[in-house]
Amino acid sequence: MKLLTANRLTDGLTIWFSETGWVEDAAHAARLSDEQADAALAEWKARETEVVAPYVIPLTDAGTPVQREHVREFVRANGPTIGQTADALSSAFKRADIFEN
Repeated sequence: MKLLTANRLTDGLTIWFSETGWVEDAAHAARLSDEQADAALAEWKARETEVVAPYVIPLTDAGTPVQREHVREFVRANGPTIGQTADALSSAFKRADIFEN
């Protein structure tokens, strides 16, 4: 399984590909098969009019990013970024941290 992520062209926010399109909350990211992820990645790389630098994240069987990707993807999913913390982002979406452990 894989996730597809990118940054939104208009404001640079991290976004996640879901079953309904791009969303800001990683909790709603679609778990894609390898074939679905490859097709979606090819589609969005060819039309970077809404998103920038889309890429896929391989997941473990537990649904978390593989270890080499874990820290970067935790920060992308939960913050912090300047003026924002992981707790603030989790509260904004009324959920626990994503990819925690």
